[in-house]
Amino acid sequence: MGDKKEGIKLIAAILERGQGKGYVKLCKQNDISCHYQCSGHGTASSELLDVLGVGTTERDILLSFASDTNANNFLYKLKEEDEFYSRISLKGLVFQMPLTGLNNILTTILMNQKQGEDLTGGNKMEAKAHSLILVVVNQGHSDDVMDTARGAGARGGTIIRSRFAGEQDLGQFYGISLQAEKEIIAIVASADNRNAIMEMINMKHGLKTEAGGVICSLGIEQIARVG
Repeated sequence: MGDKKEGIKLIAAILERGQGKGYVKLCKQNDISCHYQCSGHGTASSELLDVLGVGTTERDILLSFASDTNANNFLYKLKEEDEFYSRISLKGLVFQMPLTGLNNILTTILMNQKQGEDLTGGNKMEAKAHSLILVVVNQGHSDDVMDTARGAGARGGTIIRSRFAGEQDLGQFYGISLQAEKEIIAIVASADNRNAIMEMINMKHGLKTEAGGVICSLGIEQIARVG
């Protein structure tokens, strides 16, 4: 355990509408403080919702970054300790995914946060043939980011409206200007193009630019083109 390399994970939460604020507060108590929130709509039937004990199809979707240790401990507590999540009566799904890349500045911020003792062990980053690149930027910069991405080999992307739901003082020490309204650009890229796309976006639209971009990538196990 002592020689395990610490990494960063993305924690995704899909919760009943209105629970995002309580979830963020719970994350803060466990040293997870960088979150992006957007709205979604579930597709489950009313009968299935009744079985799952979920009252509505409206969803709060939150994406959070954390070190391996903090992410593992948080998920462990959610699964093993009823009193932990019952404080805010969470209803939904929370899961974590290993990252294949992330801004150096954000990595430094996350790794400098308080680290607890790892309760569960962690996973090393794996190389994948394709990756999902997520770019979170201040509202109004997504078109410029996509132009940059295409210039580096991207074929297209999807834009999702969101907002920053973390602590406003997270980036002040590094001189980063945080804007509440955000846009998330999702780009599927091959392993050959991933690094070039991420590096170009980070250089032109990174955390210390007007776009304030946070860039990460996640490995894709399988991919199929349809239509």
